[in-house]
Amino acid sequence: MGYDLERFVGYVNEDLLCCVCRDVLERPLQAPCEHAYCSACISSWLVHHRSCPEDRLPLDVGSLKPLFRYMRNDLNRLQIHCINAGQGCEVVSSLESLHTHEDECEFAFIPCSNTDGEYICYHCGCPVQVERRGLEAHLSECNFRSRECPNGCGHILLSVSQSQHNCVAELRAEVEMLRCMLCKVDEMRREMESRLDSQRRHMVQKESQLKNEVEELKDQLSRVMCDMRTLLGAERLRRQELAEAELEKRELLELLRDLQPTRSQHPTEPTRHHEGVRKGGTRSLTLDCIKRKTQEVTVI
Repeated sequence: MGYDLERFVGYVNEDLLCCVCRDVLERPLQAPCEHAYCSACISSWLVHHRSCPEDRLPLDVGSLKPLFRYMRNDLNRLQIHCINAGQGCEVVSSLESLHTHEDECEFAFIPCSNTDGEYICYHCGCPVQVERRGLEAHLSECNFRSRECPNGCGHILLSVSQSQHNCVAELRAEVEMLRCMLCKVDEMRREMESRLDSQRRHMVQKESQLKNEVEELKDQLSRVMCDMRTLLGAERLRRQELAEAELEKRELLELLRDLQPTRSQHPTEPTRHHEGVRKGGTRSLTLDCIKRKTQEVTVI
């Protein structure tokens, strides 16, 4: 809905009137056919129609656009009476600054600040609405104004409930509430202590188990190191024996090479027989030594 035409001072151009409600445009929008409407009016119209309300040309929400700038300027310059003129406000302002004035107008009715929430009733706050200029006077005598108990109990009271207030009963109720809270806190403390003790025992048990596992691993590592040292010693001994066997093998091979030229000579028969016996014995001994050393090398 637009602004009531009767609120305006002076002439208002018809181009600034809504084509739906025929009042002065409020939050205006314009169709491609250049007809203007209030935003709320055209939105409601297009729910049931798909055409311009003025010339019936096709129209949808997506085709609406802001009003021409020169029309917006003309609209903002219009002079209008405050909406609270009926209460005595005589302010006339431009349409552009109207909302700023009405938000601060002394003649505007506002709810008493001693309310609680949006829905006002006798039990949840003051139902009175007063003019902004008279709010302070109302608050000084409002039955729903709050103040501290004059007897010193510390409770905040409403004026309407002051006569029903009993300091002793209120303090007893508060003490009982605190006692219940302390019982709950104590119960929670015991529960937490029980959980902490259980976790502490579990941690001690776990620590002992880990220590045992560490000691077992240390023993295993010590045995492995001992076995490694034994194996390394045996390996060094085998390599030493192998080197000695290789040395003896080379010596025996050199001895065989030295003996081979002797076998090619032909001495006299007695000497040959004598020497044959001697050489045969030497050769047999040499071959036995070679076989034994070769077996030792093979074993190693």
